[in-house]
Amino acid sequence: MQRSFSYIVLITWFLLAWSCKTQYVTTSLKKSNHEVVNAAVPLDSQLVSIYLPYKSVLEKDMSRVISVSEQEMVKDRPESSLTNFLADMMLKEGAEIAAGLNKDIRPDISFLNYGGIRTFLPRGEITVHNIFELMPFENEVVFIQLSGEQVQEFLNYVAENGGNSVGGIRFKISENKAANVEIGGKPLSEKELYWLVTNDYVAAGGDGFDVFTRRKEFVAGNVKIRDVIIAHLEKELDNGRQISAKPDGRIVYE
Repeated sequence: MQRSFSYIVLITWFLLAWSCKTQYVTTSLKKSNHEVVNAAVPLDSQLVSIYLPYKSVLEKDMSRVISVSEQEMVKDRPESSLTNFLADMMLKEGAEIAAGLNKDIRPDISFLNYGGIRTFLPRGEITVHNIFELMPFENEVVFIQLSGEQVQEFLNYVAENGGNSVGGIRFKISENKAANVEIGGKPLSEKELYWLVTNDYVAAGGDGFDVFTRRKEFVAGNVKIRDVIIAHLEKELDNGRQISAKPDGRIVYE
């Protein structure tokens, strides 16, 4: 998806270049209500001629179909079709990214902050534009290692907020804390170390996840989460598979 990024950079350059040109604006003042009216300033025709061909290419790329969904997927707490789909996708793709880094990392848990998921995925065709709406931020994949005690602290915060987008893990919310935690089908051990794949925003303590700043290790994935989602959906489409997900009891109230 480097093409889309390049087009956006080009358009940004165009807008900046135009905005930096000396502009002369004629204004008139209506004394009756003090309304200021700006006369239209024509765009530089040379810049427009450069920009327009790339605009059409960008629009074509953004409207490109990259997947088909069997259902509309929306986010909800404590879990939902969309939050589960994204978390499971992150766990799977995170393992492949880690392998490509030649690091001795196998993510046990995946996590995407609820606030970073900005909209829904529609039923039927999904385009590049849908994913830019879903993930408009430039967040990147990172891996952090936590102790079992820190994982419990992280999940207690998730429970306190009513749930979130997590993968590889199951637990119950009891009195605003995470209880009966299982990771990979095994009970959480506070003495074990676990790898979590997430985004750089929460790894830096964003959305109140301060526990992540006290991590044992940190490894950058060097890829944007949005690009990971797009690549995953394209693979599913190439293999003739539609996407779907549903709540599966990974987070329930006791």
